[in-house]
Amino acid sequence: MGGGTVTGMELHCDTCARQRIFERPACTDHPRATCPDRACTACGAAIVVAPVILLMDRRSRVILRQGRKAA
Repeated sequence: MGGGTVTGMELHCDTCARQRIFERPACTDHPRATCPDRACTACGAAIVVAPVILLMDRRSRVILRQGRKAA
C-alpha cells in the first residue's frame, strides 16, 4: 500500500477463525467504490451485505362483519 490509503478493513473471518484483512471484490451491482461486499484476502471467504427489503401488503383491507340474525 502506498500513499497512506487503506484498501481493506480488518474483520473476523469465520473460515480462518481469526482477524483478517477484507477488501472489496469486483462488484457487478455497484461501482467498486460503493460495493458493500467484502472478501477475505487470506482465504477468499466473502461477507455479502444484502440490502434490507421491506415487503408491504398492498391488498385492500377486508372488514368482516357479523351477519344479522333473522327475526
